[in-house]
Amino acid sequence: MQIIADASQVSPVKTPDGAERRVLSYGDKLMLVQFTFDANVASWSHSHPHEQIGYVVSGEIDFVMEGQATVRLKAGSSYYVPSNVQHHIVTYAPTVLIDAFTPIRDDFI
Repeated sequence: MQIIADASQVSPVKTPDGAERRVLSYGDKLMLVQFTFDANVASWSHSHPHEQIGYVVSGEIDFVMEGQATVRLKAGSSYYVPSNVQHHIVTYAPTVLIDAFTPIRDDFI
C-alpha cells in the first residue's frame, strides 16, 4: 500500500514501448499510475483483466479500443477501458497520462 506519492520523487520504470511508468498511490483494490510518452509513439495493443480509466494531462493521442472508433484526445480528455478489451494509443506530441486501475496491477509493483 502506498498512500501518498509525489510523482517527482517516484523512480520511473521503462515500458516495452518506451514510456515511463510511475506508480503513484495504491491500496488493496485501486491504483493510480502516471505514464509519460514521447511524441510519435505507438503503444503495443494489449488487454488486461483490470478496469482502467484515464486522463490526458498533456499531449495529444489517438485512443484505439476494440469495437470502438478511434478517437483523438487532447489534454483534459478522459477514457475508460473495460476488462479484457484490446486497446492502445498513438501519440502526436509528448504526452502524460494518469490511469487508475482496479483491481491493482500487481505486475506494476
